Parts: sequence; C-alpha cells; structure tokens
Amino acid sequence: MSLKRWLSLQTAWMLLPLWILFLIGCGSDSGFTSSPSSLSSAYVIAAEQLPAALRQPGIVLLSAQSALEVSQPGFVNNAVALDVDAITALGQTRGAFTNYSGWASLFGALGITGAQETIVYDDGEMKFASRARFLLAYFGVRQTFIVNGGYNALLPLIQQGLLTTTPPATPRPVTFSVNIQNNPIHLVFQQDVAAALGNPSVALIDVRTPAEYDGCLLLPGITRGGHIPEARNLPVADLLTPQQDNPQLSFLDSPPELLAIFDNFGLYPNQQIIVYCQDGAKSSLAATALIDAGYSNVSLYYLSYLDWQENPTNPVESVSPCTGS
Repeated sequence: MSLKRWLSLQTAWMLLPLWILFLIGCGSDSGFTSSPSSLSSAYVIAAEQLPAALRQPGIVLLSAQSALEVSQPGFVNNAVALDVDAITALGQTRGAFTNYSGWASLFGALGITGAQETIVYDDGEMKFASRARFLLAYFGVRQTFIVNGGYNALLPLIQQGLLTTTPPATPRPVTFSVNIQNNPIHLVFQQDVAAALGNPSVALIDVRTPAEYDGCLLLPGITRGGHIPEARNLPVADLLTPQQDNPQLSFLDSPPELLAIFDNFGLYPNQQIIVYCQDGAKSSLAATALIDAGYSNVSLYYLSYLDWQENPTNPVESVSPCTGS
C-alpha cells in the first residue's frame, strides 16, 4: 500500500465518534468485540455494536422501509420508520437539491436535528440505508451510519435478547435546519458528468449489474439501455461478501478488502472518481465504500443513469450481444 493511501485511511479513522472508538478499544458488554472485518471506518457499524451505541444519548435509529426491498426490515428498540420511497421521490423532483424546505420538513418530521447522530438499517442490501445516510449527511446531519448486514444481521442479537423487537416509534417533530455538507462525498449532476467525459484523469464507475450496464436489462424508467460512455462497470455486489451459513446475509467488505478491490480495478489515490447506478441507491453505497477504503476525491452522480438517459442529447453506449446477467 502506498504511503499516501495509508495516510488517507488513517484520516478516515479520525472521523469516528467517541462511542465507536470506545467499542473498538474495549468492545461492549454484549460479549462482542469489533474487528477490522466487521467495522468500516467512517460510516458503517457492525450489528453487534448497535446495542452499546443505542445506550448513548441522542441517537436516532431509523428502519429504512421501501416497497422495493426484498423483505421489510422489522423494528428494534423503538426505531423510527423511514420511508425511503418518499425521499427517493423527493430527490427526483425538479430542483430537489435546492428544495431546502422540503428536506427540512421531511427530516424534521422524523424527529431528527442536524446535531443528532443517526443510525440507519434496511433489509440487508444496504443500498436503501446508504441512500438515506447520504441524503441525511448531505443536508446536514452531523454523524450518520448504516448497519453492516442490515436487519438480517440484527436477528441473532434479537434472539439473544441484546435487541428488542418493538412497534415503530412515533417521532416527535422537531425543527431541522439544512446545512449542506458536500464533503467528503461530493454531489455532482448531469452537466458535471458531461464535462468530465474525455478527461483521462476522471474515473467514471457504473456500479449496476452487468446486464444493466450492457443494456440487456431495462429497469422501470429506462428507455435507452446501456451506460454512460467511458464508464467502467464495477457491480456493487462485488463489494459485498455473502455469508455461507446464511444466503440472505451479506456484509460490506472491510476497508482493507475494499482498498484491494478498488486498487485491482485500477483506481488510485486522489483521482477524481464519479460513481453512478440506476437512481442513486447502489451508488450511495459504493461512494461510502470508496471513502471507507481511503479514497479522498469521491463524487456521487446521485440522479444517476435514470437522469442521464432521459436527456436525448446525452450519448449512451450498449454492449451487443448481451452477455450480462
């Protein structure tokens, strides 16, 4: 590993709040201890760390609910239901990212202020939790995390009595003040991506499935299958490791493992990297993984390919014959 990349990784560890540093050094009274393979350095906590984290004051736990999830995650320890479909829809409206009152209203209704720390879990794919985490952070929540493995990873803790199933909590509305945080993940738009085409110093990464990238699979809303020219395909699934004893459970790889994946893919420190997917969910997870691996110039084309292909003047490329799956 190069010195610059090592230093970037050390910087990421400095972003951790005190309660995570405590868990890393001492473990928790749940009997679990953290390890580099279970904790990502900036935005991801291991499931076994959640009980201790929830004993800290001011933590807001969110259960990300979406009609598109494989299964709906349950509720533990008075988690608040977060309607991911609602924040997805708001994000796709015209002028969404300058509609500060809309986001303030949505997040304030969940009982979230920018000063609080939030922890989000979903059904286990982590793409919906990552979408929520990015949007919360971008609009000003001080610290935001996703649970590695989502609700599936919480089930053993529920069985052991370390977490408790509860009805969803009824949040007390508060005032949310928008404070844009366009760092360390930088939000970019269609015109920014178009301007980057032809620039060899920019890596444009499509994290959808090979079938979507090739143009063989058209998800709802896609009328021009394929990918943005010059984009390379690194499916977000390659960043996850399924558990052999539970096919429904996958974990985001550790920072060193992620670093090896990105390094083998040809990404280098300080290079501008732009990630996109279908509509911002998977690419939010990929951007999180890049930051946790120590990359420092990460941009997220949140509106992604759905937005790009809607403009008939934007070129797209497809692969024929279809080989993706």
